[in-house]
Amino acid sequence: MAATVEIELRPVRPEDRRRVEEIARGVWDGHDYLPEVFDDWVADPASAFQAAELDGTVVGLQRTRPLAPGLAWYEGLRVDAAYRRRGIARAMLRAAIEEARGQGYREIRLRSGGEDAAALFESEGFELRLRAVAWRANRLEGEEPARIPDPSEADLLASRVQEDGSLERYGGLYLDPDGDRDLDAEELRRLATLGRLRVGPGGRALAVVRPNRLGTRLRAGFVGGQGGVLRDLLLALRFEADIDALEGVSLWLPEDDPRAGTLQEVGYDFRVEPFAMSLYVLKL
Repeated sequence: MAATVEIELRPVRPEDRRRVEEIARGVWDGHDYLPEVFDDWVADPASAFQAAELDGTVVGLQRTRPLAPGLAWYEGLRVDAAYRRRGIARAMLRAAIEEARGQGYREIRLRSGGEDAAALFESEGFELRLRAVAWRANRLEGEEPARIPDPSEADLLASRVQEDGSLERYGGLYLDPDGDRDLDAEELRRLATLGRLRVGPGGRALAVVRPNRLGTRLRAGFVGGQGGVLRDLLLALRFEADIDALEGVSLWLPEDDPRAGTLQEVGYDFRVEPFAMSLYVLKL
C-alpha cells in the first residue's frame, strides 16, 4: 500500500512540547508516557526524535535510536487523532526505515501493543519475534530478596537459560523499556555489573529486573528456570518489592508459556493487567 500524503520530517524542538502533549492526550486514554520523556528525548544527540508536519502543523512523532552495533530501536510513533487514516504513520515509518538503512543499520526492532499498529508494521515487512503477556503480583512481607549475582557468573547463567528452554521462549532476548536486547553471556555480564540480575537457589532461576518509569513496581523483562527454583525466585521478587516499599512486581512472560501455572501458584495474575506486547524485527 502506498503512502497517501506528503509530510515534512524535522527534529522535535523544545517549543513543540505543548503540541506533543496535545497529541499524547489521544493515546492510551491520556496516559501516554511521551510528556514524561520529552525533555530527555529532545536532548539526546544519539537519537532521531522527529516531528511530522502537514501544512505547517505537527501531526505525528517518531524516534529511532541506536540500541547495539548495527541495531536500531524504533519507538514513539504517534499520529494526532484528527489526522489518522491518511497514511501519515506509514510515510513516517518508511522514512525512518530508509534513514536507518542509509546509516548502516542491519536491523530495526520495535514493540507494539495495538492491532492497527501491528498490521502496519507487518505490511511493511516487520516479522513477529515475540508476543508476551504482562503479569502482576503485590508485594509480600516475609523473607529475604533474591541474590544479586556477580558478573563472573554470566557464562554459567547463559548456559542455564539455554538449557532450560527459557531463552528460546523469549526469542533469545529480554524485554526492557530502553529496548529489547539479545540476552547472551556478554549482555548478562553487563546487566550483572548494573545490579539488574536476580537468581534463585543455586543460580538455577534468573530474572532481569529494573524499576519502572514511575518507580512503583519492580519490573522483570525475563524469567528463566522452572519448578521449585522458579517459584522461590518469583516469591523473592515480591519480598524485594516489599523491602523497597514498592507496590509489587510486574513481569513479561511469553504468551502460552507453560510456566504460567507456576506464576499463579505464587500469587501472580495476568487478569489484573490484561495487556500483551509484540516485538517486531525488520532485517535491512
